[in-house]
Amino acid sequence: MPVSSAAVSSAVDVYHDLIRINRALRAQSDRGSLSAGSVSALWTVVNHAPLRTTELAARENVATPTMSRIIAALEKQDLVERTADPDDGRVCLIRATPQGDEYIRGATSRRAQLFEQALDRLGPEDRVVTEQAIRGLADAFTALDDQ
Repeated sequence: MPVSSAAVSSAVDVYHDLIRINRALRAQSDRGSLSAGSVSALWTVVNHAPLRTTELAARENVATPTMSRIIAALEKQDLVERTADPDDGRVCLIRATPQGDEYIRGATSRRAQLFEQALDRLGPEDRVVTEQAIRGLADAFTALDDQ
């Protein structure tokens, strides 16, 4: 079924709005800190460790060499550590350090506070509709990943 130009235009507008939200969050919560890709990888490690580099790359939808560079940068900042896999000594497992755990807790807390402040600017009905729409959009993207 062909997509109308109005639907494409609307999708582009929503996409640009999401970019604006992401930029605002980064500007207000992460001055001088990690890139969005590094934060995402660190969040995944904190919540799903231990992980092999290949597993982390797959979860983050990036190439393994790209993830290796991200891990090296996180390791250099003492946010993650590599340990030998007890089942296969040729493989390293990635875990967050206490500093990595703290970074994610702090970043998540700051972002949650910013989201709360923004949502508070909406009326009660708009807030509910916005929360449902964002949840639905996230679910739709997850379904696309599963295809």
